[in-house]
Amino acid sequence: MQITYAMNATLMNYPPLEFMVLITMGRIGGTLTMYGPQALLGYVGLAILTVHFTIPTIYYLMAKDWLSRDWGVRPSDDRDPPFVSIIVPTYNEAKTITEKLSDIASQDYPRDRLEIIVVDSGSIDGTLDRVYDWIRKHGDVRVKVIEEGVRLGKAHALNTALKYAEGDVVVITDADSRWFPDSLRRAIAWLTIDGVGAVSCNKIPRHKGNVIEEEYRNYYGILRIAESKKYSSAIFHGELAAYKKDLLLKIGGFPNYLGADDSHTAGLITLSGFRAIIPEDVRCIEYVPSRGYWSWRIRRAQHLVQNFSKLIGMVLTNRAKPPSDYRPVLFTEAYLHLVNPWLFLVGTALVIASAIQGALLPMIILLISLALLASRFFRTWIVTQIILAIAMIRNIWNKELVWRKEEKD
Repeated sequence: MQITYAMNATLMNYPPLEFMVLITMGRIGGTLTMYGPQALLGYVGLAILTVHFTIPTIYYLMAKDWLSRDWGVRPSDDRDPPFVSIIVPTYNEAKTITEKLSDIASQDYPRDRLEIIVVDSGSIDGTLDRVYDWIRKHGDVRVKVIEEGVRLGKAHALNTALKYAEGDVVVITDADSRWFPDSLRRAIAWLTIDGVGAVSCNKIPRHKGNVIEEEYRNYYGILRIAESKKYSSAIFHGELAAYKKDLLLKIGGFPNYLGADDSHTAGLITLSGFRAIIPEDVRCIEYVPSRGYWSWRIRRAQHLVQNFSKLIGMVLTNRAKPPSDYRPVLFTEAYLHLVNPWLFLVGTALVIASAIQGALLPMIILLISLALLASRFFRTWIVTQIILAIAMIRNIWNKELVWRKEEKD
């Protein structure tokens, strides 16, 4: 079936919303079709896009159900607090390291039950001078300083520090992040529960105003807690990630073959039969780059892609068997990071190609999509799919294991 309009006009003569109205009124000239090869192309694209949006929607509804469940266990402050080694890797952190060390020292955790290990990878901005100056002013805090002298990547620095860690619990934290006064105590309380091997935090952006990041965090944060209640979170955070040291040693320390040292370490611990969780009451403050935001987002996506590719590869080749409650989390998150972005791009390309050739339904869907861009959530979702696709392509030649630092606020 073809629909022919009398007036001779082109799509580009009208803004999208006006064009939609004109089509409805039958005033635009040209031939629009519901059938034929060009329409079929669009229908295939729409089918692909339906899959793209349906699977994460179903997963989100499942996650909301998990979120409503009780944890089944509760942390207790009655146990003797374990000795904790807090590792702070640094590279040119002169602007933030003093505040970070004070942040750790101000935790409501027994001072005699923790040590700080600063491992510096060749900073040239005076980071170490500020560290030693802080140590001189805080003689009651136990601090070890390791100077690597050269930058070999974050995982290398963490493993170097791990050799000197005396704690039963090892916590890693970025220098450009902050904790709440009770963050460490609450994280350790959850970690002392039998069967829990790792604990991370809910991230709260330090400054408001980045609409994409805020919307991303809202959706993302719900999933992390929900997955934790199901069994384990698929993603961990470098702002605060706590691990039982014996499990760290069992898996060979922090992985130096990919970028997501925090998430991949948690994933390996989960595959060994222990939970890696993000409870609601463990919070941290995330610094977001003031410049270089998009390169920062792409690098983080690259590291997550590496993480899920490696974990799924281990499972598919029978080198690891995920706990049954963790399978829906791992497989779905791997799909969402590795496959779903390509469905969006392919489906969208087919719909656009079909619309250009005059297919009516794909054209209408495109116009509706343009209108939906007014929604923060829809914009954030689209941007995230594009970032993940770019990250997968970029991983082909550069895994970003050592990267240029962005300035954060």
